[in-house]
Amino acid sequence: MKLAIIGAGPGGLYAALAAAKKNIQVDLFEKRKVGEGIVCGECIFDSLGIMARPGRGLLRPVDEIVLRGRGDFTFPLSRHRKLWMLDRRIWQQELAHIAASRGVVIHENKKITKACLRQMQKEYDWILDAGGAPSITSRLYQFSGDYFREYLLAHQLVLAGDFSALMPRIKVAFFSDLPSVFQPAYYWIFPKDAGRANVGMICTVRGALSKERPDLKKLMADVLRAEGLADATVMEKGSGVATSRMLPRLVHDNIILVGDAAGLTSALHGGGIDMACLSGVLAVSAVSEGQIGMAGYEENLKQYMKEKNALEKVTIRKMRTLSFDQFDDLLRGVTSRSKFVRLKTGLRHLNMLYTTMKWFGTKKEIPDWPV
Repeated sequence: MKLAIIGAGPGGLYAALAAAKKNIQVDLFEKRKVGEGIVCGECIFDSLGIMARPGRGLLRPVDEIVLRGRGDFTFPLSRHRKLWMLDRRIWQQELAHIAASRGVVIHENKKITKACLRQMQKEYDWILDAGGAPSITSRLYQFSGDYFREYLLAHQLVLAGDFSALMPRIKVAFFSDLPSVFQPAYYWIFPKDAGRANVGMICTVRGALSKERPDLKKLMADVLRAEGLADATVMEKGSGVATSRMLPRLVHDNIILVGDAAGLTSALHGGGIDMACLSGVLAVSAVSEGQIGMAGYEENLKQYMKEKNALEKVTIRKMRTLSFDQFDDLLRGVTSRSKFVRLKTGLRHLNMLYTTMKWFGTKKEIPDWPV
């Protein structure tokens, strides 16, 4: 079997490693150098409790998140799910090095066009498109609009400044004055170390041509002033989109969508590293099983996404329907150190209590990770 993989992000690299483990011949195509062009908070949130601890590139585990509403509330997320702060460039370069040592042929600075993809369909048995959203496959098969029905619009800066007071925690702060139509909307500060941090923000947008959207660059300037970071040095900047729902169809002839290209990002926070890695591994299992595996690939991902999204959907509904003072009260209640206060809050929000207990209690089968 000959397998082509488009994109050397987490999904593409995990797929390449999984294929090499099965002795499948793999060509991996990356439009830049491996580890370049990353616009991401660089946290892995192991939302389903299935990820192995990263190797090189791991900066530290994150034990606590500071959630800001009207006030600051600290939530010990690591008690329930793992969260790791990464240097994704180093992590992905290490994964690529391991893949190459196992026989994967990596082609850097190779941008795949529609014509190139059509030719590749004749030369390879299967192609895994892990090239992000909107995918080159969507351009070839004319479904790019599926990514923009509802999506998260993000803008991020990498800043040099003093982040020692926040370390080793991270911060997520919610906007008090943005209409519900843009929710979820918030900004984050993710320190990579005491002197560098990823500072970004997202909001929800409906419709590719919608002009009704916040000016994220202006909002960013307001955030930097409020956080005392107006004089921080901007090292990098970037923007991007993440679709808010899994695409209705993931297999197009002999092409399989993986990760962001499949719409596997979170509608709440835009993260998708864990699902990208998982989908890469599941896609390789699917191609090794032929057409039977193809149907199983989509169904397996639907089940994973259903469990992953249950609590996120309730949270998003709260952000869109509660006043900001009510949402602040919810944050205060769920982060309280008092079990009585947390229970009292849960009884006022029974749908959130139920989905939280189910989510934390779910034990998923851990895939046969290639690293």
